[in-house]
Amino acid sequence: MEEVSAKKTRKKKKRSLRDSGTDLSLRILALLIAIISWFVLSITQYPTVTRTVTGVHVDFNMEGSKAQEKGLDALNYKDLTVDVEISGMNYEIGNYNDNDLTATVDLDEVTKEGTYNLNINVKSTHTTDRCTVLSVTPETIEVSFDRITTKTLDIVTEAPLITAEEGYTLKESRVTPSQITVEGPENELENISRAAARITKSQKISDDTVINTGDIVFYDADDNKLDNSKFTIKDSTSFDVEFVVYKKKTVDLNVDITGAPDGFDTSSVPIKLSEDSISVITSNLEDDVSETVNIGSIPLSQINLSRVFNFDIPLASNEINLSGTESVAVTFDSSGYSTKNFTITADRIKVLDRPVGLDTSLETQKLASVTLYGPSDVISSLKDDDVYAMVSLSDISKTGSYTREVTVYLPSYDNVWCYGTNEVQIVISEIKTAEDDDSSAAEEEDE
Repeated sequence: MEEVSAKKTRKKKKRSLRDSGTDLSLRILALLIAIISWFVLSITQYPTVTRTVTGVHVDFNMEGSKAQEKGLDALNYKDLTVDVEISGMNYEIGNYNDNDLTATVDLDEVTKEGTYNLNINVKSTHTTDRCTVLSVTPETIEVSFDRITTKTLDIVTEAPLITAEEGYTLKESRVTPSQITVEGPENELENISRAAARITKSQKISDDTVINTGDIVFYDADDNKLDNSKFTIKDSTSFDVEFVVYKKKTVDLNVDITGAPDGFDTSSVPIKLSEDSISVITSNLEDDVSETVNIGSIPLSQINLSRVFNFDIPLASNEINLSGTESVAVTFDSSGYSTKNFTITADRIKVLDRPVGLDTSLETQKLASVTLYGPSDVISSLKDDDVYAMVSLSDISKTGSYTREVTVYLPSYDNVWCYGTNEVQIVISEIKTAEDDDSSAAEEEDE
């Protein structure tokens, strides 16, 4: 009985395995039939389909193009995507997305500088698929081409709100580094006339000041601002702008009168300067706001009220004359002044500083036609007896005959002077002794 039962159990297991295998085969068969049915339906019921694929990236590549051979670069290209309408067999394109299509820019027309509307070409990434491109949106893209080159420019300062405090002036500004190299389209670089380091902050300064900026602006020859986005600064992008401050001051001008006798009032000479003072600026910020400068000297004996003396204005090396006048003319106001000639006799010629141990003899008996200038009321009242002369012999130590210039003076007046040169003859000799006198007398008797 047990043996019969075991045989029945083995028969049931075999039957179960056979049924399971049959079920799996049926499932696989059903799947194949479904696929074949879909394929048959796709071919028979829907042989071709049309669909739109959005967001297809456009690849811009200049490798191997004529534009690259010509040394051109694309200036304004920006990445974009297109929407593509395609048609084809449903089983081939039915599941297409943006990764199944490639879009490129057609560069065949680009042979020289300029702006082009270039076609966008689209195709399937699957070379065996029968995919037809019906439309591309947008169909074209505008791209400008030019040669990229460089240009070196000096940098100027643009800082309209940087001003000097009262009593100072902005002398100049210096930018460091002083030059920049700019890269950009050749045609655009030609438009750049100047580059400026711009500072927009407002500040009053009274000392040399350095301000840093990275703001560079470009201008054409008509001072129109250019588009910075077209250019690339190749070197430094940080610039130090040094503002140099000078101090303003007034320089009063005067002239010295030389050769005047003791007691003479030089301020009585009616001097007129074409410029009494000038405005200057100086780099020495410690200077006073005003000073007096002597532009030269005039001998009193050369002033006849009609002469004109010219002097250059002397300034320190760190000063700049703002007046525009480099020289001063010195003239004399003759209003209320007159002239007259006088005679000085020997008794009114004083000899000073006679050499010790020697005899001094004045050979000139008088000085005629001595010309004096002074206020008219004084000149009209003068007499010869009011006029004196003196001569110094301090430089004479040996015997001989000498010509010396005298100084004319008026003891009672401090505002009358002598014009011109007056000279006297002086003889210096040994002092005669009593023996010399006896010898001379004896010689005379013998004769």
